[in-house]
Amino acid sequence: MGRFSKRVGSFDSPHSVEDTLQVLFNGVAEQLSTPSPTVSAPGVEAAIYLSRFDTSGITVTAGNKIETYFAFSVDLTPTAGGCTGEAYFDRRMGAISRWMGNAIGLTGGLSLVFQRCSVRTRGWTIA
Repeated sequence: MGRFSKRVGSFDSPHSVEDTLQVLFNGVAEQLSTPSPTVSAPGVEAAIYLSRFDTSGITVTAGNKIETYFAFSVDLTPTAGGCTGEAYFDRRMGAISRWMGNAIGLTGGLSLVFQRCSVRTRGWTIA
């Protein structure tokens, strides 16, 4: 998997979708240009911002109005015991040419916060 896949991994959260969204935000906040759980659009200057943050999941996008460097998404599905999630990039890791460190930081940050919040990962890759 790794550099040749868009998929990062999946997870099972014992928390509600709403609480898991907060876990997700905490895991990606350090990589955001403006660490706020507010959805925004690309600007003239390149930034890393939330382009989706709702009960369906979260998408972190890097780029500006002209170019998207990458988009990282986590889709959530409610379950009887909490929710499940799938994390993936819009392109394989090897195709991310700008801000690769931030892309790795997103997956690594989520991995760390998942451990602190008793969220179990399956097949999680950081790079």
